Amino acid sequence: MKKFLPKKLTEWVTFILFVACYVLLDYAYFKIPVDLFANVIYYHGVVAVCADLVNWLAPLEHVLAKHNHLLSAKADLEIVRGCDGAGALFLVVSAVLVFPSGLKRKVLGLLFGIGLIYGINLLRICVLYFVIAYHPDWFQLIHTYVAPTLMVILGCFYFAWWAFGSTRQNHEPA
Repeated sequence: MKKFLPKKLTEWVTFILFVACYVLLDYAYFKIPVDLFANVIYYHGVVAVCADLVNWLAPLEHVLAKHNHLLSAKADLEIVRGCDGAGALFLVVSAVLVFPSGLKRKVLGLLFGIGLIYGINLLRICVLYFVIAYHPDWFQLIHTYVAPTLMVILGCFYFAWWAFGSTRQNHEPA
C-alpha cells in the first residue's frame, strides 16, 4: 500500500481501517445473545475463574460463581456486557491487525495482547469484588473510571511495545 499512496494518505487509510476493524468487532460483539454471554461465556470464562482466584487469595471469602454473578455473604458482583474488557481488547486487536507487520508477528501480537487484556480483566474483576465487599462507596469510581482507564492505558503500552519490536531498526553507528 505504501508504494502506491503518499504517506499522509497511507496514514488516513490505516486510521480508517483501524476504526472499521473496531466497529466490526463491536458490532459482532453486540450480536452475541445475552443468554449465551451470561450463562456460558461469562460463567466459564470470567466468573468461575475469578471465584477460584478470590477463594485462592482469600479462602475465608467463600465466593461462589453462579451464572454471571460472583456471590458471597459480603457481595454480589454481576458481570454484564461491557464488564468483560471487550473495549480495551478491541482496541488492541484492531491496532495489531492494521499495523504494518508480518503475519507471524501479528499472530504473536494478537495472542499475547488477548492474553494480557484477559488477564488484566480477571484481575480487575477480582479487585472489584473486594471493593464492593469492603468499600462499596468506592465501587462506582473504580468501576466506571479508574479500572477501564487503566485497561486502555495498559493496552496502549502493550501495543507500543509490540509495534516498536515490529519495525525494522536501521540505525547508523554514532
